Amino acid sequence: MLVSNDNQGLLSSNKKVVYLSIIIPTYNESENIEKLLDKIILNVPNNCYSEIIVVDDDSPDGTSKIVTDYIKHDEKKTNPSINKTYHIKLVNKKNKNGLIAAIVEGVKYCSGENILVMDADFSHPPEIIPKMIEEIQTNPNAIVIASRYVKNGFIIGWPFKRRLLSKGAAKIARIGLQIHKVTDPMSGFFLCPRRIFEEIRFDTKGYKLLLEILVKANNVNIREVPYTFTDRKSGKSKMGMNVIFDYITSVWQLYRISRKSK
Repeated sequence: MLVSNDNQGLLSSNKKVVYLSIIIPTYNESENIEKLLDKIILNVPNNCYSEIIVVDDDSPDGTSKIVTDYIKHDEKKTNPSINKTYHIKLVNKKNKNGLIAAIVEGVKYCSGENILVMDADFSHPPEIIPKMIEEIQTNPNAIVIASRYVKNGFIIGWPFKRRLLSKGAAKIARIGLQIHKVTDPMSGFFLCPRRIFEEIRFDTKGYKLLLEILVKANNVNIREVPYTFTDRKSGKSKMGMNVIFDYITSVWQLYRISRKSK
């Protein structure tokens, strides 16, 4: 657990306590990470003990140094007589080998009962976190997905071509991998029990960990909450031909796995 039982008096007695680990994989996010940590801390509800785990993929722009300084400053400004309901960890990866590997590495450092995965570029708004937590409180064994394509979900800042590619990729995943009940299987913003990560062996490459979870997890409920995806305003997009190639390779690999499981 993240905290001792002595700290639970801080929380409202009529709300179930949530123990949450938030994994944020980063690569060259020096322009975003400090503001993002501020926003997450403000938006995690007070019935939640949380740890924020930043997994930096050996960023050359000083992302890990900014997080280290942030942690030191946060510890200094906190009144030692007040029990915090959050803390921050930094995991430094020395070999840059993709988003999925970074998230899986972050899971090793998690102690929360539930794990939330989100990007560091503000395309995943921290304001949605309370809604996702509410869903998992109601459905404790569910995978809660923040969706751009469910009713009331939107995308801002993408050109038509990028939207078309995204919808096409999502359709390929839904049909080819038979995950028809999910509107946004490409989402990188989701919350689920830690045990789901522990029960799966991850062996695909690329950026779409959720796809692998949806194919390999057994008998789990899927819940989706709408959100507005806003394209990054700072930093450089990771999208490129290598990402597209890794996605196609991953879908083919997962397709073969799903066929064998029948």
